[in-house]
Amino acid sequence: MKIFKRYYAIIALVAPFLLAACADNDVYNPDKVRPVPPVENPLGEDFVAPTGFDWSMITTVKLNIEVKDEFNGMYNYLAEVFTTNPLTDATATPIAADYAKAGKNYVVEISIPKSIERVYVRQTDPKQRKEVYEFVVPGNGETLNCKLYYSGGTTTRAGTGSTSAANAAIAAGFKELEDNNYTVETPDIPTAPDKSDDPVSQYDKNKFNDGARIVVPAGEVSSVIYQMASGKGTIFVKGTWKVTNIYSNFDIYVLNGGKIEIATPSNKTFTTVSKFVVEKGGTVECTSNFAANYGDWFIGGDFIANGDVTFGASTSSVTIASGVTMSINNGTLKPCSKVYKNFGTITAATITANMGSYPEIYNAGAIEVTGVMDLVKMNFINKGELTVGQWFKVDNSKVLNKGQLSSLNLEFTTSTFSNYGAILVDEQTGVIKTNNTSNGSFIVNHDKGIIKGYHLSGGVSVYNDSYGEFTIFENSSVDMLYNSCALIVKEKFNWGNVTLDNGSITGEKPENLNTSGSNADQWKPVPVVMSNDSPIQYILKNGSVIKATLLHINRTPSNFRGEGSNPSLLQVGGVRISQGGDTNLKDLVIEMPENAFTYDPPYNGINNARWLTSGCSTTGWGGSKNTFSTCGGYYYSGNEGDPDPEDPEKPDVEDKTVYTYAFEDQWPAYGDFDMNDVVITINKMSITNDKTLTIQGNVRAVGSSRKTGVGIQFLNVSKNGVTLSGKVQSGTPVFEGGQSNPVIILSTNVHKYCNTGIADDDFTFYCTDPTAGSAYNSGDGAEFEITMAFSTAEEAKKAMNIKNLDMFIISKEAQGNVGRTEIHLAYYAPTNLATTAFFGMANDASTQKGYYVSVEGLVWGICIPGTDVWKWPRERKIITNVYPGFKSWVMNGGQVEDLSWTSNYTNEIFVRP
Repeated sequence: MKIFKRYYAIIALVAPFLLAACADNDVYNPDKVRPVPPVENPLGEDFVAPTGFDWSMITTVKLNIEVKDEFNGMYNYLAEVFTTNPLTDATATPIAADYAKAGKNYVVEISIPKSIERVYVRQTDPKQRKEVYEFVVPGNGETLNCKLYYSGGTTTRAGTGSTSAANAAIAAGFKELEDNNYTVETPDIPTAPDKSDDPVSQYDKNKFNDGARIVVPAGEVSSVIYQMASGKGTIFVKGTWKVTNIYSNFDIYVLNGGKIEIATPSNKTFTTVSKFVVEKGGTVECTSNFAANYGDWFIGGDFIANGDVTFGASTSSVTIASGVTMSINNGTLKPCSKVYKNFGTITAATITANMGSYPEIYNAGAIEVTGVMDLVKMNFINKGELTVGQWFKVDNSKVLNKGQLSSLNLEFTTSTFSNYGAILVDEQTGVIKTNNTSNGSFIVNHDKGIIKGYHLSGGVSVYNDSYGEFTIFENSSVDMLYNSCALIVKEKFNWGNVTLDNGSITGEKPENLNTSGSNADQWKPVPVVMSNDSPIQYILKNGSVIKATLLHINRTPSNFRGEGSNPSLLQVGGVRISQGGDTNLKDLVIEMPENAFTYDPPYNGINNARWLTSGCSTTGWGGSKNTFSTCGGYYYSGNEGDPDPEDPEKPDVEDKTVYTYAFEDQWPAYGDFDMNDVVITINKMSITNDKTLTIQGNVRAVGSSRKTGVGIQFLNVSKNGVTLSGKVQSGTPVFEGGQSNPVIILSTNVHKYCNTGIADDDFTFYCTDPTAGSAYNSGDGAEFEITMAFSTAEEAKKAMNIKNLDMFIISKEAQGNVGRTEIHLAYYAPTNLATTAFFGMANDASTQKGYYVSVEGLVWGICIPGTDVWKWPRERKIITNVYPGFKSWVMNGGQVEDLSWTSNYTNEIFVRP
């Protein structure tokens, strides 16, 4: 052992006293303990552990597991505790398991690595239905209350007539266009005279005075351009009037059998007609472009145009009466009057309205457009039928639909759609395209409303209280979906901000939907659910359902949360994760098959891209016992389980964590801190038949240069009634005599135990020095096995708790009246056969700081839990150089984020040559 310089003076001072003592007392008296001087801290003068640091990488948690007993205590529920999710890890085995029922919770204390942040409890009810719940591990020693049921309320069948989405839209700022409920108001037509009033003079027969009545007689064809000398006149058309221009202010009535043929210059606009009325049986025919920008127009007879027809913003109103057809052949209708009301039929090649003052189009009849209908800053109320052959476009407009709106494609920008009827976009190729840069676009589909199309794309907020059906439903940038009824998506659902309130997102529904019984299996899943935006926020309220073949997490963080009185269901056939952030799920019922997860490199779901649940019941596909019933008719009656209830079979339990114990052998003085003087692992612990504990392990390395032994002291259990079997160095294990606690000695000479071919006094290093030769660097050391058959299951459980296993080494056997020298982990007391004479000697401060803790708060043994054997340093390689993160873990007081030190090492670990 190297002695450091700052202790030379101390040794020089105490040497005379030690020599005097030797003179007065026999140095070799076996009943006396020779003093041991302190040595310098090999980790450095600044390496001092903070006060209270316990050196443990293991935490103890008390679980209080409560079930919702549907059988009033007649049967038991089985609760199994795991450290990995048994639904996603086929190798997972429970570390604890027992029964619970009404009035009897399952209370158990478990010790697990601090690196484990979550535990999983699988419940099996008397009908053999299984659910998995995930819980966050609390701080050391705290109780974790585990409720294995949804605590929001009871499950009921859903009602109909939802308005929750519409109310949410209003809360988000949506303002619906008011329905003015127009009716056909046929204007009064004055009695037409038999002939025209007299003109101004016989020399000017086409000019009339104020108030004059002019008649185009039946059977006659007139091309006269009538004018007023002053004021306003009235023209009654009984025959045919060919109009090229109107200069004066007139009220014009086209009577039954009358006809106006309009052929005006291309740039001519009628601005002097105060009232234009076509009586039923009358006709208007435009052989050129037509434009009006004044007056009230009532079309009670057919209107035929072979060019563009424009009603400008100064036109007070236009009414197309019921039973009337307005045909704009190969032209464009521009209905920009303050109010444009259609109760008849309009056909046009295109319709364009762009006046910027929000005039209103009211359709209670039929509008057929072969090309494009484009509305800019307009109000459009449809209570009839609108059919558009190519694109129906709205820009900064408001649409209220209570009829049927059909279009090959639909595009709207910063507009609002309020639908009580049917919006039907072509289901094979039709796109509902929206802008993706503004949050002012809304689609509100009210109760009884239907929206169908092939592809919704862009940025829009959708609020659905009824039924929507698409092949692809995706959004980006600005997206809010509030769905309180049925949304069918046949290929891909791509959305980031979703709220369901007793709503469903599924694939195709059954053709003949029977809502009186369970029909969930008949609803197809959405092939892909994903999102192009982050963060992803899904809220499922009041028994909502998402059913998908694949949930693709391609944006993170992702959050899925259940709310409301009834549990909601997330049913997925698989989960693909291609982003590194976590996916958090809370208060949901989750159904998925085993091995449902796939990860795109470099993600693995362990160190990154984690799937984290809280308050969720997770089962296999179709395994949930809950009932789900949505507004759209989806009804799942729940997994009924086995018809004859009985207690589930209690399984064997197993702790598969590999615990590596690494010791220094120089206590009470510091050693070289290569932490390889003795290395022992516990590879597996299991309980079979409820009461029989088996511990399997290895003594793997020996870097001590003296005879050294290894033992285990079992805490908080009794050896009374315990039957031992297995194998240790001496043969079958036995309990050591003279001990208050059960103690089993694994080995009295670990060099010989690991390397049976050597001599008893050969203390050559084993598996710590690659230069020692193959005889000292081969194999996995010595295997040991301890089987303890207890009289009670409770004792077996306590004995398997790793905190109750006190692994220690024996660096010197007992001599005379002096007990043997034992070295334990920090804060573990020595056995009854150990000496305590070295307490407080050299670097030890056991009496002041706790058992086997030094003056600087350092220790002589540590336990490293993991999924594999810890890689110990080579001989004489100090641990801080081999594991650079070790110092941070100690100096920071053992923070969880520093636990990764155990897997980040240099090339100075021991590797067999």
